[in-house]
Amino acid sequence: MKTGYLFAIPPGQWWAKWICKILDAKTFHWGMLVKEDKDGWIITESTQSGVALTRFVYPEYFLYQIKELKPISSDRLISIISYYGDCPYDWKVYFQSAIWWLLKHYLGKVIPVVKDREYHCQEWICLLACELGVKLIPDDEYPMCKNLEESPFLEEI
Repeated sequence: MKTGYLFAIPPGQWWAKWICKILDAKTFHWGMLVKEDKDGWIITESTQSGVALTRFVYPEYFLYQIKELKPISSDRLISIISYYGDCPYDWKVYFQSAIWWLLKHYLGKVIPVVKDREYHCQEWICLLACELGVKLIPDDEYPMCKNLEESPFLEEI
């Protein structure tokens, strides 16, 4: 495990399992490793409170490396996180993503992605990677567990 690695958590609640089954995804919640200390890993994730630095407490997870990411310092990562530290959780993106996905997959219509300063966990990971110089998914897609899992810029460890 290294600074800048991504972690992804399998779905826990019934509704998250149902969404992942529809998308054929194995993950639901995403975050990034920031720094290891004597108590374990400090991580960043977007929680119900918004962008946060928290502790890695997940017993089951998948680990991903951003292929083109050069080694980064935890100080650089914390600096980026602090810039977005007041950003709230994005509750409406689930509805927007669902509409976008249904229109794309069933009607062949791609509507523009709405970008604002609110982030759910997958948006947060994509923003961090972009700030570090790597776009994980195309700009015209909403971040979803499935397109992150299939990103050509990620390698599962």
